[in-house]
Amino acid sequence: MRLAIISDIHSNLEALESVLAAIRREEVDAVLNLGDVVGYNASPNECVELLQGQKFINLAGNHDLALLEPERAQNFNIIAYQALMWSREKIHPGLLKFLEAMPLTQELGGRFLACHGTPTSTDTYISYHFQGKRVFAQMKKQGSLKVCFFGHTHRRALWYRDIRGTVALREIVRPKLKLAPEGDYLINPGSVGQPRDGNPEAAYAIFDGEDFSIHFKSVPYDIPGAQRRILDAGLPPFLAERLAQGV
Repeated sequence: MRLAIISDIHSNLEALESVLAAIRREEVDAVLNLGDVVGYNASPNECVELLQGQKFINLAGNHDLALLEPERAQNFNIIAYQALMWSREKIHPGLLKFLEAMPLTQELGGRFLACHGTPTSTDTYISYHFQGKRVFAQMKKQGSLKVCFFGHTHRRALWYRDIRGTVALREIVRPKLKLAPEGDYLINPGSVGQPRDGNPEAAYAIFDGEDFSIHFKSVPYDIPGAQRRILDAGLPPFLAERLAQGV
């Protein structure tokens, strides 16, 4: 199984179009979207429409759920909340069924698991050692799971647990990394629509189940165009500014 992994699109049409164009040049069996299609940026309808098709496996993120159930956004920061309420006003009613149908998790081939935040919560982050360790423990209870794909942090990450049970965050020093068959992994591809790792390019990853490797990738996109959409929509200017900074 060869998968393109994307996450945290957040209504950024220009970024999504560039990533999907790059993915079309890859020989992948499916595109796995880890959630948060909406929020922050100014093209919720266009992004949802692009993700429909047989090759897409779409999961719900916390922003997607909050669009459907606004009370979930009560703990968002004020800018995230304003952007979500704007998206709720603009989303086409015909697209709501698509969002409502997205599952929270997806198991693939009995070995791989996908979620937005963690397997038990779209709102929880995997940023610290104790959080990664907790998810590995959940995977172990489910038997044969080797990899969990997750998003939510907007930062690339590769956590591993070795055969001794040691859990650590692996430094991503090369774009393509061969994974140890005896290890277990948590993999975050980064964010398509709002990267927060200092690289403003739209991030994604290619996972190859045959040679058990992950290739972290990114592509440039029309950032000024995405910024203009945000400002023209009357959304907070900071949402436009941060795109150029990758924060």
